Amino acid sequence: MAITNQFNGPSLRQRVGMINSQPSGPTAWWRYAVWLLLIGTTILACQHERNQTINFSGQPFSSKELPAISPARAMVADLEEKGTWYRHMALYRDKFSTQIIESNPIILQLNQDRFVLPDDYKYESALYIDGKEVPVDRLVKLSPEFVRELFVMHQWENRANADKQAKPYQIFIETSPKPVPFDSKRKQFFTLLQAAAMSKYPLGESFSFNMNQLLEATFFHNKNALVERTKNEHLSVYEDYANAVEIEINHLPATLADVKTVHVREVARLYTKERPYIEWFRADNPLPRFQLSIETSPKRAKRDSSYYVFSPFYTGDF
Repeated sequence: MAITNQFNGPSLRQRVGMINSQPSGPTAWWRYAVWLLLIGTTILACQHERNQTINFSGQPFSSKELPAISPARAMVADLEEKGTWYRHMALYRDKFSTQIIESNPIILQLNQDRFVLPDDYKYESALYIDGKEVPVDRLVKLSPEFVRELFVMHQWENRANADKQAKPYQIFIETSPKPVPFDSKRKQFFTLLQAAAMSKYPLGESFSFNMNQLLEATFFHNKNALVERTKNEHLSVYEDYANAVEIEINHLPATLADVKTVHVREVARLYTKERPYIEWFRADNPLPRFQLSIETSPKRAKRDSSYYVFSPFYTGDF
């Protein structure tokens, strides 16, 4: 009885009905085609939206990312829509918090609480305050506490559709009639501009020299090496950096006096590093601004050494 009931169940009747049913007509196939078309259109729309808001620099182009609620923002959004401009530096507030963008080179500086545009960028920059273009000299009249938002836009000049007539850096500043409270991000941004007035590499930089490169660097007084050559062809840390450098010789802690014992011919490799400003330009437990590491080959300094120096920057006797 149980076996008979299984064959008489609804499952068997449904299968028999499907076998005897008519094949799907053209209308059914059109229905499937419409569904596939709708799904494909949705996928393409999502992909298009993603491409509109991201570029290879990681900065958004879409004006949706930055609502044009002020003249400065409107001008920034217009540039981003062109596809050849990106936010090189920025200080602004989104729905939730203050946002900052930091990029090399730092073309704005703060000196004694006043904005400064270095000479290298004065003729490459245009300045807009509250939506109006003004001479770049007007920067010195601004104080950070009255700056609500700031954008430095930079153009990729090598792109085919780049505006050849526009200056490559466009600075947009939105001011406030009242002082703007400083949160941690605003402090960080303006501290960077202060550090930029003191350092060429406020975001940090590293350099490496072999012996011949060091000979050239010390000949031309390239301070990225942190050391100079004495009259007897030994090394000495520049006086400007003496109180702000951490030294290692052959991976062991060393002193300024130890550096003076190193003959320039002994240098196998010399490494220098300037730390990012957030590590040394702060009140609480700042680290030394510079790091100097020297690796030596002592046998090179001996007069009977087979390692000879062929360099126009070396005047020693061997």
